[in-house]
Amino acid sequence: MALINWFPGHMAQAKRKLSNALASVDVVVEVLDARMPAASMNPLFDELRKERQRPALKILNKADLADQAVTAHWIEYFMDVNSSASALPIIGKSKHDVRKIIDSCHKLAPHRVDAIKPLRLMVSGVPNVGKSTILNGLLGQSKAKAADEPAITKMITRYEVNDELIIYDSPGVMWPKVDSEETGLLLAVNNAIGVNAYNIEEAAIFLIEQMIRRYPDALVRRYKIKLSDMDAVAFIELVGDKRGMRSKGGYVDFERAAQLVVTDYRQGRFGRVSLQKVGDLV
Repeated sequence: MALINWFPGHMAQAKRKLSNALASVDVVVEVLDARMPAASMNPLFDELRKERQRPALKILNKADLADQAVTAHWIEYFMDVNSSASALPIIGKSKHDVRKIIDSCHKLAPHRVDAIKPLRLMVSGVPNVGKSTILNGLLGQSKAKAADEPAITKMITRYEVNDELIIYDSPGVMWPKVDSEETGLLLAVNNAIGVNAYNIEEAAIFLIEQMIRRYPDALVRRYKIKLSDMDAVAFIELVGDKRGMRSKGGYVDFERAAQLVVTDYRQGRFGRVSLQKVGDLV
């Protein structure tokens, strides 16, 4: 998979601004996608926050779309591997869940408790993990622009929520090079990178391969197709055939079928699934 043009100039600039802003921050709140926590964790954030010796709260957002048992393992993993970090699964659209973030951050910075020493948070995350929705919940109103498009927020913004809480909104910064093809495909499937940076057919094949391996019954329920010994390519073609997705020559329009299965996944139509487990890191 060739990922192209995925580190635009504004993201390189954002990295510099992010490093400078961390000097005034007590806790870094990094929003991850609960369905692929490691792939959506930007190594730049950990690098920069550790340079400033700032603790982190890993938010596993969209927990309602992820496999609960897998998410529980991820929470244990993040708590075990890093003494300066904590982890919390949430549903970003839930006001009750979002309120848990402040309590968790106070535990990481117990000395920041009043108007003299307000708690200062930086909310960060790769594009399209639901960061803006969470930020809006923290602010209590829709000041952050929420959109299903990578890298909507391009500037670091400071919000004085009240006398005891200050929140910095950081851009959806990507890193210049992924550590593996699988990480790149996970980011593509979850819409964390722009459509020009990946091939939708490759992303769909990868997605269905993962689903056949991890959650075959979910595919059967969704498309009413018996898997037997079918591979991902044949499965996508059959989905396209059943949905009448044909080109002028009468052949199945594989690209349209590929887009369909990826969209179904993104919209949670497969049920609660996780494409990345702690064991995958071994």
